Amino acid sequence: MPLASDPNQLSFALLGALRVQRADSAVELGAPRQRSVLVALLLRPDSVVTVDELVDDLWGDQPPGSPLITLRSYISQLRKLLEPARDTPTVLLSQAGGYRLAIDPDLVDLGRVRRLHDLAGRCSAAHPERARDHLRDALSLWHGEPLLDLPGPFLRRERERLSELRLTLLEERLALDVVLGGPADHLPELESLAAGHPFRERLQGLLIRALHRQGRAPEARAVYDALHARLVEHLGIEPSPELAALRDGLDPDQLPPALPHFTGRQEHVVRIDRALTARTGPALRLVSVTGMAGVGKTALAVRAAHALRPEFPDGRLYADLRGADLVPASASDILADFLTALGVRPSAVPKDLAGRSALFRSASAGRRLLIVLDNARDDAQVQPLLPGCPDCAVIVTSRTVLYGVPSVLHVALDVFSEDEAIGLLDAVIGASRRSAQSEQAGLLVEACGRLPLAVRIAAAQLAATPGRPIADLVRRLADDREGIGALRTRDVAVEQVFELGHRRLSPPLATAFRMLSWIEPDIGLASAAAVLGLPEDRAEQLAESLVDQALLESLGAGRYRFHDLVRAFARRTSRRHDREERAAAHRRLLALLLGCARTAFALAVPGDPVADVFGAPAPDRADHADPADRAALAGRADAADRPVFADPAGARRWARAETPGAVALAAAVATDGPTAATAATAATAATAELRSAVDLLIALSPLGLGAFGGRAEEAARLLIAAAVSSGDRFTEGRSRFLLGTILLSRARLDEADAQARLAARACGEAGDPPVLRQALNDLGLIAQAEGRHEEAIAAFDEAAALARRLGHRSGEVASTANAALSRIRSGHAAGAVETCLRLLAEPGGTADAAMTAYVHYVLGLAHQVLGRLDDAAARMRSCIGCANAAGDLDRESAARSRLADILRLLGRVDEAVREAEQALGLATKGGRQRERALAHLVLANTLTARGDHRTARDHEAQARFLLGRLSAPESADATPLLTALATADGAVTGAE
Repeated sequence: MPLASDPNQLSFALLGALRVQRADSAVELGAPRQRSVLVALLLRPDSVVTVDELVDDLWGDQPPGSPLITLRSYISQLRKLLEPARDTPTVLLSQAGGYRLAIDPDLVDLGRVRRLHDLAGRCSAAHPERARDHLRDALSLWHGEPLLDLPGPFLRRERERLSELRLTLLEERLALDVVLGGPADHLPELESLAAGHPFRERLQGLLIRALHRQGRAPEARAVYDALHARLVEHLGIEPSPELAALRDGLDPDQLPPALPHFTGRQEHVVRIDRALTARTGPALRLVSVTGMAGVGKTALAVRAAHALRPEFPDGRLYADLRGADLVPASASDILADFLTALGVRPSAVPKDLAGRSALFRSASAGRRLLIVLDNARDDAQVQPLLPGCPDCAVIVTSRTVLYGVPSVLHVALDVFSEDEAIGLLDAVIGASRRSAQSEQAGLLVEACGRLPLAVRIAAAQLAATPGRPIADLVRRLADDREGIGALRTRDVAVEQVFELGHRRLSPPLATAFRMLSWIEPDIGLASAAAVLGLPEDRAEQLAESLVDQALLESLGAGRYRFHDLVRAFARRTSRRHDREERAAAHRRLLALLLGCARTAFALAVPGDPVADVFGAPAPDRADHADPADRAALAGRADAADRPVFADPAGARRWARAETPGAVALAAAVATDGPTAATAATAATAATAELRSAVDLLIALSPLGLGAFGGRAEEAARLLIAAAVSSGDRFTEGRSRFLLGTILLSRARLDEADAQARLAARACGEAGDPPVLRQALNDLGLIAQAEGRHEEAIAAFDEAAALARRLGHRSGEVASTANAALSRIRSGHAAGAVETCLRLLAEPGGTADAAMTAYVHYVLGLAHQVLGRLDDAAARMRSCIGCANAAGDLDRESAARSRLADILRLLGRVDEAVREAEQALGLATKGGRQRERALAHLVLANTLTARGDHRTARDHEAQARFLLGRLSAPESADATPLLTALATADGAVTGAE
């Protein structure tokens, strides 16, 4: 066998047009059928192939008149071509009635592919990245259609087999791409392959997984449904069980777990089942469940929903509308959660309630969804949350009858019957224990008013003390009452059950019960520790003890929640016990949340002088005013012992969990007013708490506050009202700035403009320049969005000058670059160039990599408008480098889109297409709909320039679809690509 260093070394390529190389020279192989003989041998390297096999390979059942003579001629010619200098062959040998090609399989590209495939299979589990590299190397050996233009039935079969091998390698590589992350980078390839092989289940499954990982669940379901229809129609079969299981995994299921020891109510469950499964017409099927707090509305709704699960295979959605809260849940926020659960990308969710409601009706159309809307306040809160499809069903619970909601069944839930109440008691403490004290058990459930929540609490107390007689609990319930007959009044009985539970708590546990009730809607462990003034492990012990007493619900590790009725009792008790408890709880919680928010803000917006923007938390005077409480809570920790965030992602996760509580706390501070002893102290406390509450929400504004826009807007309006009422212009200015920012994020530009102007006036009068600067920047953003560029420039310039005086470098750069962008749009691109060059050259730099990227981006736009395309391309490349370093996917995507269009104008079309494709991949990964639209638009232009009109039309349609779903300022003048996109270029917000 020839050695690798042999100058006569041969190598063979089958994966494309047949090629044979001797060292660096190509070997001419003669006629097509002679080449087929060589391929038939190459496909069995170093193996004997009989004469009969070769004849069959070449001619099948129609051989020529003298096939053996013809075959020997081919063999003789091939020997001369492969080894022209040898008299005795060493490569193509005659042996045992046939011929053998004596070569190492690695000299054939197909042999190397098989070896790499084997290596990938062996390391895919332990080293998937290495396996993917092996598969990529194998695929790189393909150079077109294998065995191209070679005759013979054997080679036709082998051509199909090799094509199948390549497809298998692609599938395995794409499967690893999906598992290892970043499926957006490979979605176009995967979508193209799946479209070309519509019946190949593995490819379709990979596409479903990749789409689902990108949050595009509706598209993933559509792929499955289309495959199901094709298989049934054309092949008469169902998709494989694996694919069916994958499809089931796409459906959202938000139902909370059913309550343990569910007793009674079975007739109601059956009635709800019948009402929601009967198809009586095109109307929506909706069941409403009403009744007093604690009567079991949620337990019934959730149990019925679990029973109905098979009838609604497309998903189950659940939301607590918090109708009893001071600030109930926003329908707009709930719709955003529903839409993302249904697979709508967060960036595609409209900003206004009407848009979200309309999109929810569209997303739910044709799907069998069950929606549970728990604890509704009124009709207005429910109406936007209703689907428009008769295939969907809804269960609504409320304390009041919702006359404006079209229900097919109304369940007015009453307290338990005696048998149902006894059944719950049996389930918790055991039937034998109860039956042994049957009479006392009857008295107990009557003393509880047969209210399910009260019976459950009483049963939990008995379960915690197995040897305790039921009569002892009954006597305690009767204490200080006129007798057992007086306990039949429902509300009084419930109050007595809760009061008894409270009296039996140890002093630290009773204090914890009262103090924790001032945290809503749920309680994180850090917040509990801060309010109680204890280390987290001790706070957790107390919370878990309250859970054991059925006075607190556990939502999972480190998070708790009160039932509305229990929380109301705890708060009333707290007011009776010590009116300062609420104030102390609020101050401690404000100190924790504001301190954490300041730290998180500094990570999310580096360079912003937060110490100047946000005041210190209000002092916790309760530590000095209440020594009895301090004794009860001995061992307290400093409330400033706060979580440390490792990175901006950790800060955002914290903000996502704690923002609902922060919004509720701000609303409570705005409405409850001070509780201090003297008028002077009360005024000081009100001012300090109110300012801390406003600062808390401002600090959360760049950390996802917009996701809670509805509730945050209501809280901001309450804060404004409190500030106006107290004549506090400083807090009014900040509150109005907060509201304006929230309205701007929701694209309500006219309202945002009015609030930003009022905020600027109040901040100016109160001497609050840091927030005045941000309000001015917001005014510039609003004017820019509406095309009032001269007005925008004036606002940005004023904001930049103010930032310069404050020493706020990042704010100065942001507003200055924003002004430069407006100058480009108003026909003053040359001035924008000077501005951006000055920013880059100044000693202070641009504050950080993300801001540097933005300045380069604006500078590139200015050069492009001025026709300096080479300079524009260079600046866009600089922007890409900085944005990549900062992890700013949106900016990098936008810059690559612009670079692609510049390259197109320069005539470098292939480069332009590559940049546009990268831009689209980044935009899809980053999730911003605006950048995706821009990338599709640029890709359409570049593909048109290359002559690929059909694909270009597809991208243009995608761009128009996405642009049509953007709010007006984002999509303004978007179609003429480079002459507009007034705000789609992305001016920087005031929080930068």
